[in-house]
Amino acid sequence: MGDRLDQSLGRLVLRQFKEFWWVYLLALTAMFFTHFFQVELPFIAKELGELVLGGQMEKISYGTYFLIALGIIFFRTSSRALFFWPARVLQGKLQEELMGKIEQSSPWRYRSYSSGQIYQLLVNDLMNMRAFIGFALLQVGNIVIAVSILVPRLADFNSKLLLAFTPIIVCMGIFFLLTSYSQKFYKRMVDIQGDVQNFIIETYEGKKSIKNFQAEDSFIQLFEGECRKELGFFFKGAMGPVFSIPLMRLGIGLTFLWGAYIIYSEKLGSTSLILFSGFVFLFQGPLMFTSWIGVVFSRTFGSWQRIKKMVKTLQTESLEEKNIHRLNEGQKHFNMVLWEKKSSFLFHPQGLNVISGETGAGKSTLLLHYATRLKSEGRNISYVAQQPYLYSDTVSSNIFLGREPDPKKVKTVHFLLDLFQLGILGKNFSSIMAMEVGENGKRVSGGQAKRICLIRSLISESDTVIWDDPFSSVDLISEKEIMTALQKSKLLAHKTILLTSHRLSTVKLSDYIFHIAKDDGLVESGPVKEILKKKTKVYEYFKEQMV
Repeated sequence: MGDRLDQSLGRLVLRQFKEFWWVYLLALTAMFFTHFFQVELPFIAKELGELVLGGQMEKISYGTYFLIALGIIFFRTSSRALFFWPARVLQGKLQEELMGKIEQSSPWRYRSYSSGQIYQLLVNDLMNMRAFIGFALLQVGNIVIAVSILVPRLADFNSKLLLAFTPIIVCMGIFFLLTSYSQKFYKRMVDIQGDVQNFIIETYEGKKSIKNFQAEDSFIQLFEGECRKELGFFFKGAMGPVFSIPLMRLGIGLTFLWGAYIIYSEKLGSTSLILFSGFVFLFQGPLMFTSWIGVVFSRTFGSWQRIKKMVKTLQTESLEEKNIHRLNEGQKHFNMVLWEKKSSFLFHPQGLNVISGETGAGKSTLLLHYATRLKSEGRNISYVAQQPYLYSDTVSSNIFLGREPDPKKVKTVHFLLDLFQLGILGKNFSSIMAMEVGENGKRVSGGQAKRICLIRSLISESDTVIWDDPFSSVDLISEKEIMTALQKSKLLAHKTILLTSHRLSTVKLSDYIFHIAKDDGLVESGPVKEILKKKTKVYEYFKEQMV
């Protein structure tokens, strides 16, 4: 049936109905019985009033009232649960699809999106989709069934009482217009909210202490400005509901007065006012929700537009990818423009290739370009960035990423946790694997988070492993112990390893080196044992470390 994200909103809703038709059928059945029992409440209240006024309390049947109440509770709860469950499933499927598209796309395609904006799409916007599919569709069914049951019953009692609902219907229309008008401000607020969330994320990542955060006056002023914008649009967006909700109360009051006048004129008796009050209560819910359906749909439509824009961005080849394809079409070497100079790299398969160079020389950019080429060719790669991401889940879930771990891999992970000095995270292997790392690994150190990602990379069964400065958080002795143990364990056997480093120790553990420099691009390359000899540019670069 294809991805849900590739469909229009209308087709998505139809697909949802088709996929969960039996759930919705049960939900509508439960909803019918909810209103079937509820419509008896006004008549029961009228009957109770007449028994009380007539002094016939002994004729009250408490068992009947209890059964009706039980039926309402059961069917009302069931209808909501049956409507909300498919909506939850849909939200999860959409999140899974969007995450999959992000994972499969080159980072060049979504680099214009900040972390906060991506979070906004994956969480808030998809939550709006869940609200629409769950809440809005529930209330549509609720309105149709309620009106089809309540109107005939009230008309049978006295059709003139239907006219008394005119005020509440008019006020509901005004409510709908005001809240719909407010949605353009709400949409602007949501757009800015993504930027505000990104400020918060960047604050956590880059401003680790309150002292440093307070020292960044310009940053605080910028953050405050965005917050004020968000608050301003929120205020404007809230004005419609704020002024229109009291109108609904006014409509209810006028409806009561009109209904009381009709009951008085028709000489229907005082207990008929009790009956009418019950019908006003039963009508109030569907009528209120009618207006809110428009609000939910408006928000959902805005969210769906943002999601679709993101999907289109992920499906559109970036300029960088086009250049990579243009430079490498039919080429065995990897070519790219580095510092405005064409550089050619021949990375050796089943060998350990290291890219060296000073900070800012372009090592990370080179890795990203090369990874983009391999992905476009359908190659199975594992890429660990300088600041890799950990999901808010357990260590085990972050390592296996939803795959069912077999005993052999579990044994390998046990070995790697000890090798990467992560045994301090818990009292034993089981407790470490069950440890919650928090969003983006906030419950572990940056170095520990990176080593968890390296373990994930090592058990991924990828043909090519790409690591950006993998050992920056460990000392030289530990680095050598780790690399020596990995080579002896055969975990790197038959893999093409590509990593970056500005450490001589890492270079010495590698087979081939590619040295790049600012303004010059690729300066020198070849087998490490040959390149580290005197009179080479690599030797001059590492001379101080050799001392």
